[in-house]
Amino acid sequence: MSDFQELIKNIDKCRDYVRDFFVYGFKSRGDFPGKSARTYDDERRRIASWLPEYVREDYTEGGKSKNISLQIDQKKLNTNPLFRVWQTGSFTDRDLSLHFFLLKLLEDPEAAYSASELADLLMEEYGYEADLQIVRRKCNEYAEEGLLRVRKEGKSILYSRGLRFEELPAAEELLDMIRCFQMDRPLGVAGDTILSAQNETNEIFRIKHGFPTFTLEDEILLALLDAIREKQKTELRVQNNRRMETQGQRKCGYPMQIFVSLRSGRRFVCLYMEGRRAKHFECVRLDQIKEVVILPERDEKREEHRQQLDEMRKNVWGVSFAPLVPGHGCLQKVILTIHADERTEPYIVNRLQREGEGGSIERIAPDTFRFEKTVKDAMEMFPWIRSFTGRIAGLQIYGTDGERLFERNEKLEAIFFSDLEKMYQKYGV
Repeated sequence: MSDFQELIKNIDKCRDYVRDFFVYGFKSRGDFPGKSARTYDDERRRIASWLPEYVREDYTEGGKSKNISLQIDQKKLNTNPLFRVWQTGSFTDRDLSLHFFLLKLLEDPEAAYSASELADLLMEEYGYEADLQIVRRKCNEYAEEGLLRVRKEGKSILYSRGLRFEELPAAEELLDMIRCFQMDRPLGVAGDTILSAQNETNEIFRIKHGFPTFTLEDEILLALLDAIREKQKTELRVQNNRRMETQGQRKCGYPMQIFVSLRSGRRFVCLYMEGRRAKHFECVRLDQIKEVVILPERDEKREEHRQQLDEMRKNVWGVSFAPLVPGHGCLQKVILTIHADERTEPYIVNRLQREGEGGSIERIAPDTFRFEKTVKDAMEMFPWIRSFTGRIAGLQIYGTDGERLFERNEKLEAIFFSDLEKMYQKYGV
């Protein structure tokens, strides 16, 4: 039996555990049916080692099982503690030695050597015997990362040290920008890495409403951004986070844009899909994407597809481009009637105006207002509508083509009121 190792070769193995412990919390071994008890124990021990000050352990009634959760108060942090997950890659002793020996040989900015010269110097200076192909591959890898520079002289390819951060113009002034970036932007782990390399910390910025967990999908985000830039097709392996025992599904399409929810921080990639019957847009949650494969096909009609996307987004409330509960017509019109005291509760009407994404508001009676909005999928509006619980006087949803109203979608309305009734029963209202 192999010994437990704190470091890992692939972040995918622990990413779902970190996310589940942080987002859903209070999970015990029995809540991961798709994984073995040994795997669960190993991942739990890793997380407790990486984030000891944030791990909380609670026992269920009777003390038969232990629940694990991560308690992180974002507004008190000067960095995202989940960046530590990206710093846990495993390596061999020889890899580690080769890394430092190469950088030491190229410490002088004027020094430039070929792969064969570096292999000879490794042996002469440090007694490190390295295969020429391994040295060349490692140098090319570092060149892609920007650690080394590459130039050609005659038939020789020479490697030299890359530009260091402190050698950049206005490096000190850049540090404040990086401090803010690493707290609030996607791929903030890059800023955190730069600060760590410079022995700097963030003592200026704090984020009140942050979403630390979404750094776990930054690797997926980076691959998708590359595909968007190059207009290339991708194949995504998608798996529901709550059904980890299943194999998931494959989705092929051209990434068009990344959408970010201001309410939850959740990120989505919008794909242009070419099906056998129709071409359409579909959004996929980044935290459910387990793998991105870049395909050779390119989107030769990117501007045309971009225009189509911009046109369709005019009637999209969130990220759904098709109704979950269809009715007559390609659109759904929501008519919401709200009671609000005009004298003491003007903020309710202000909310309708501020959060209603361009919907129309009409005063139809004293203290009574009607809000109307035409969308692709009315069910996306339900969480927002439920935030007015206690003031909802009526809700009607009609099918429409944008100009004419068709019959009411009573099935969709029933879903909304059934959810309210279940909530009332749960809380004894």
